[in-house]
Amino acid sequence: MTVVLLFFVLALGLALAFEFVNGFHDTANAVATVIYTNTLTPTVAVIWSGIFNFLGAIVSSGAVAYSIVKLVPFAAVSVPIAFAMIFSVLLAAIAWNLGTWFYAIPTSSSHTLIGSILGMGMANSLMHGGTLLAGLNVGKAIAVGQALLLSPVVGFVGAIVVYVLLRTLIPNEQLYREPKKRKAPPFWIRLLLLGTCSAVSFAHGSNDGQKGMGLVMLILLAVFPLTYATMATAATIPFWVKLIVAVALGLGTMVGYKRVVKTVGEKIGKSHMTYGQGATAELVTAITIGVADQYGLPVSTTQILNSSVGGTMAAGGVGLQWNTVRTILLAWVLTLPVTMLASGTIFTILFLLVA
Repeated sequence: MTVVLLFFVLALGLALAFEFVNGFHDTANAVATVIYTNTLTPTVAVIWSGIFNFLGAIVSSGAVAYSIVKLVPFAAVSVPIAFAMIFSVLLAAIAWNLGTWFYAIPTSSSHTLIGSILGMGMANSLMHGGTLLAGLNVGKAIAVGQALLLSPVVGFVGAIVVYVLLRTLIPNEQLYREPKKRKAPPFWIRLLLLGTCSAVSFAHGSNDGQKGMGLVMLILLAVFPLTYATMATAATIPFWVKLIVAVALGLGTMVGYKRVVKTVGEKIGKSHMTYGQGATAELVTAITIGVADQYGLPVSTTQILNSSVGGTMAAGGVGLQWNTVRTILLAWVLTLPVTMLASGTIFTILFLLVA
């Protein structure tokens, strides 16, 4: 029992570490505009964003968390195999997130986690003599995959529509200028950008926070199945789980933002992002994530926001920097297969050690 508790604590620590990394890996999506436009200083911006990430995670429904839980048939496995499943998912996901963050590539923590889960599920099925698809909840995997694929398209097209409407309804040219170095925008523009930053931070906390909650629930179901089976059936999340995940996400949000901010602000479009483009991209991102939350679907804040920035650049007629776009798209395309292979390999090794 002592060994089980030790592995439980280790698994819980890794789950919170994933959420912490998720926080600083995706922070630039919420704070890029307010930092890049000098609306807030970096320190104030990340603290502000961290608070709203925390609040979003705390008030989330839990529906997205159980979309994660239901991706693989998790019942009827021994405790050692359950830990092998959890460790393989977390190690693969954390490694990919850290690697892409180090090279300042805005990638999807959602894709990373889901790819890791799918790879582990397939490997688990093969190790038990089944087929690849037998290790997955195919219906749930298809629904999640569709949401991940469709949401960036919604972000791109939605940003074009909203940006055109914004230019029509608010023709004030101050809103469509590039930020000046070390000079804050007019007060009304600062309020607008602060509002959209808060909305994206809250939405990110709600959706991405639930992914960490799903991981913690997987751990609890593996170690204490009788205690938490009822909660799993009712798709409810204990408050203490929400709290520790929200704290990890909020703290992670307060570090590591610098590597990606410049990519979002300067390297997606052929001209630098304007105030209006930043506000539009964040507004569309927050709305898209909010809708996904209502249907319990995990989506990628990174993908939606970067697609939305691209949409505003297209609507503004400035074009895109295709070298950056190709790098981002390549990372998005590689995320699923790389994390699937990594988690599947790690699980196979752990399975052979504990089986």
